[in-house]
Amino acid sequence: MSFDSMNLEMCDRIIQDLEIDSICPSTPARPRLKRILALMQLNSTFRRAALRRHSLWSTIYLEWRSDVVQNFLENARRNRTHPDLTVFLDTRASGTSDKREKHERWAKFLKEEMAIIRVLGVKIAVKQSSSALAAALSETAAPRLITFELDLDEKQTNNANIHRLFANNAPNMTAIHLHAATPFLELPNSLSLTEMAYRVTPRNVSGLFEMLRKTPRLAYLSLKGARTWDDSPLPVHNLVVEPVLLPACTSLYIRDLNALRTRYILSHIDLPIVSHLDVHERIVEHDNDLLATIFDTLPRLPKNPHLRPRDWLFLGIRSNLIVVQIDGYRFRTDWNGFRFKHLTDVVGAHTLIAHVVDVVIAPANTLLLQPSNLHIENSITIPESDGLFMGLDYLGVLMDQIFKVYPSVRRLTLSGNTNPITQSLHGTHSHSLPGLSLVKIEPSPRGNLVGTHDAASLEMLKTTRHIEIKNNQL
Repeated sequence: MSFDSMNLEMCDRIIQDLEIDSICPSTPARPRLKRILALMQLNSTFRRAALRRHSLWSTIYLEWRSDVVQNFLENARRNRTHPDLTVFLDTRASGTSDKREKHERWAKFLKEEMAIIRVLGVKIAVKQSSSALAAALSETAAPRLITFELDLDEKQTNNANIHRLFANNAPNMTAIHLHAATPFLELPNSLSLTEMAYRVTPRNVSGLFEMLRKTPRLAYLSLKGARTWDDSPLPVHNLVVEPVLLPACTSLYIRDLNALRTRYILSHIDLPIVSHLDVHERIVEHDNDLLATIFDTLPRLPKNPHLRPRDWLFLGIRSNLIVVQIDGYRFRTDWNGFRFKHLTDVVGAHTLIAHVVDVVIAPANTLLLQPSNLHIENSITIPESDGLFMGLDYLGVLMDQIFKVYPSVRRLTLSGNTNPITQSLHGTHSHSLPGLSLVKIEPSPRGNLVGTHDAASLEMLKTTRHIEIKNNQL
């Protein structure tokens, strides 16, 4: 069937499918525009179908040409009292020419159309700020705004001259993502915010807690460390005496901070009902030892006896990082590029492996976890450790402790380089995991890790230990 023979309803269905596959909300600005304009040029029926599809036009990127932005705005207003726009602006995407003219045009749009914007995302690069844009974001009320994201370049030390948001008047805003050097201590509608993502920097970490104190309804909090962070000490004269209480927060994510900074933040926040913790941190040397906040975060998980018992444990092992995951909790610590300052390489290597052992057995020691389902993903392939990069010799040390501390395992899933693990189960550890009844070899959940399996050791496990083998790598 040709495009010209399709009726309006059929064109509607095709456009609906396209919005799922190739014009979805995450489609970048340039291909989104290209695909929508291509639809308009197919024929008059597709054009009519596209014009009445509000979701095609209600997402606007201000870096598009002014006539394109105006066209999208007019189409979004068709038969709509409140078009409920989703608006994005990336100042870098429009180049450096005619900067003043572009900034004035963007500011004018925001001032005139803020009343119908529901989602707003603004990214301002260093040397790409302006007084016009700052004034539009600082002084224009946003009565229908629900979600706002402000992403300022880390070199923007004065928040691009944006000193407050929306004249402190955004009564419907419930989600805010802030990547800014200085905290906004007066957030609009702070008492009703339920979601916050925040970039933590040396300049704003001390003000973070005062800001959080004014957001008692937060259910989701994500904290991400800045890409560049000098060795400045953590604040020692913080005015916060009591930890900030977030009574409604169920999910906390922490990314790209070292363990000392993560622990500092956690010590200032009280999360009485948290049910999902996700921490990705960098290892840090502290008091001639290594620090990891898994020992601070695991005890924060709910201890309600009526909850379903945790019966699954994932351990991800790589040469330079460890992942520990159970239901409602994920912890990752890495030491890529890390060097000891106060320990020799030999002592440091022994300190590292002892620390890694403590991390992988922490669920057993802290929560008394004894899972019947264990998934180990091993990415280590080098035979011997090289400095602080773990080799298969250190993997053997880890397996000794894992099999000793988690004897309850009945179903073992392996991915990545599985050979050394299955070989040890019928060799060195032929008497470990006495209740083991199933070994599954699976592709890596990451999808980018080449899997290996040793057919001989799998067959030995099957015949000598009477273990069921399922190899899904075949």
